[in-house]
Amino acid sequence: MYFHDTVKPGDILHIAGPKNHFHLDETAARYTLIAGGIGITPIIAMADRLKALGKPYVLHYCGAGRRTMAFLERVERDHGAALTLHASDEGCRLDLSSALSSLAEGEQVYACGPERLLEALGSLAEKWPEGTLHVEHFTARSNILDPENEHAFEVVLADSDLTLQVGNHQTLLEALTAAGVDVPSDCCEGLCGTCEVAVTEGHIDHRDLVLSRTERDANDRMMACCSRAAGKRLTLAL
Repeated sequence: MYFHDTVKPGDILHIAGPKNHFHLDETAARYTLIAGGIGITPIIAMADRLKALGKPYVLHYCGAGRRTMAFLERVERDHGAALTLHASDEGCRLDLSSALSSLAEGEQVYACGPERLLEALGSLAEKWPEGTLHVEHFTARSNILDPENEHAFEVVLADSDLTLQVGNHQTLLEALTAAGVDVPSDCCEGLCGTCEVAVTEGHIDHRDLVLSRTERDANDRMMACCSRAAGKRLTLAL
């Protein structure tokens, strides 16, 4: 609505470049691509790129039935040699353990689909080397804040010489915005990474779906829209 109501021909707009937390590493030795439902959308683009590069890959496409599986004709036409179709109404559900039992050294797994699929992959990936699994989520596990299960904490903004209180009923992003601190945000579900802030002191309760295990263990950045302080105080480079 802002663009329709405010922006006029000749106005100069300052915009940021695109961000991508689900980018394809083209240096891997081999690839397994897994799509669930409309999750085929980013996966088919990856398959196209790998085919063009001549990289070895397999593609698992899962859905309730062929009639409801988007882009199926094109997937079969362009990636039939690498494709295994899993249509539930045909009794061909994907067995992740079997499909990934012989994961080769240097192989990477890319997946997009329903949360149940990604959680199952996450459990398997706990035994894999860091950076093997890459996923894109449709939605966050939960973006509902339950004050009864949260605690308030203090946030020190080192660069601004401000100290704020984040109540058990609000997110860090809400507290920063209320204090007039401009932190960019977009999804507000911990999915996009736009609201990332740098942390210089304190322990973080990470709740996003952006950072890897290694990035979380570094304890130096967090997503303000959903993550919180594990203790009573955080210091941010703001």
